[in-house]
Amino acid sequence: MTSVGFGRGFPRIWLLPVLSMTVLLGLAAFGQFSRSIVADLASWWPVWLALGGVAYYFRATKVGSIRVAGLVPLVAVGAVILFAVGHVTGWALMPSASQRLVGPFIGDTGAATLAAGIDGEIRVSPGSTEFVYVVEPVRRGGTIGIPGADEQRQGIALSVALREPADSGIFSYAGWELTLSNEVDWDLDLAGALDVDLTDQTISSLEAAGSGVIRLGSPVDIPLVSVDGQFEVVVPAGVAVRVLGGASVPAGWTLTDVGAESPSGGDGWQIRAVPGSTVRVTEG
Repeated sequence: MTSVGFGRGFPRIWLLPVLSMTVLLGLAAFGQFSRSIVADLASWWPVWLALGGVAYYFRATKVGSIRVAGLVPLVAVGAVILFAVGHVTGWALMPSASQRLVGPFIGDTGAATLAAGIDGEIRVSPGSTEFVYVVEPVRRGGTIGIPGADEQRQGIALSVALREPADSGIFSYAGWELTLSNEVDWDLDLAGALDVDLTDQTISSLEAAGSGVIRLGSPVDIPLVSVDGQFEVVVPAGVAVRVLGGASVPAGWTLTDVGAESPSGGDGWQIRAVPGSTVRVTEG
């Protein structure tokens, strides 16, 4: 087997796993991966030790004309790729997978207020009916740690204020991914780079600040959505919508003294564009 540098007889094929690991750590250093990759990497020490042990103890063993030790670097590259997938997707074996905040069981909770504001991403999606809410990290590099929660309950109503930790250490990410129960009537106050899917939620009100996309479903009663910043608000075709303030609306909508209305008319979503905001309402 051809060898080069780094000591006598060092096989060049070992540069492949070394390069793979260097790329992973480089991506973490430049903010593409969370710094929690260091903890996950350390937790895989039995894998790295086993690969090194196999390479050492079978260094002179051949299967036919193939040296076993020469195959180990290729297996190591596969292990690095598998590790990267596990880190990004949050496999349970990873220490970083434990970084999540789970709200209370739904029980008799019928309505909830949730406030969250960070200098990062906030993604919202509908979820299971087991918990009122779950917060997981957006598993990319950033400075946002998993939040704490200040909760207050009054009867069937729950109030939740998410707060950033004082020091997230290496467990810092690009933002939060919120999964909200679709059995609860929500009042939301969100600020950040938002990607909010409320198509399967019952919403009483939403205040959104920052930028991003908000997807709405069929309204219950006359919910108010207030947007402050640069947003696209996506509403279902044929749903009653009234826009208050300056906003771009689909063709065929009626312009009014205070904003615009969808062709269907009637009571439905009330979308208020805060002065100075750039808001585009689309159907989808």
